[in-house]
Amino acid sequence: MAQIKVKLFGVFRVDTHVAETEIQAEKLKDVFGALNDKLGNVQMDSGLAFKDALVYINGEPCAKKGRKLNDGDELWLLSPASGG
Repeated sequence: MAQIKVKLFGVFRVDTHVAETEIQAEKLKDVFGALNDKLGNVQMDSGLAFKDALVYINGEPCAKKGRKLNDGDELWLLSPASGG
C-alpha cells in the first residue's frame, strides 16, 4: 500500500468540505473506496467515483483505474466543468 496525498477541487471540495487528505491505496481504483470510507460522514449523494472525476497524479492526467500508486504520490480530483 502506498501513502498518498489527495487534493480535492471544485464541487468535490465544496461538497466534502475537505481540501486535502492522506490515504493508503495500492491502485488508483482503490482510492475512491478508501476516500469514501474516510469521508463517510460527508453529505454527498453517491460518494466520490472515478467516473465522475478528472484525475491527475503528480500533475499529469491519468485515465487508467489500474495505475499503481507509489508512496508520496499526489492525486488531484477535479470535478468536471459544467455550464449554466
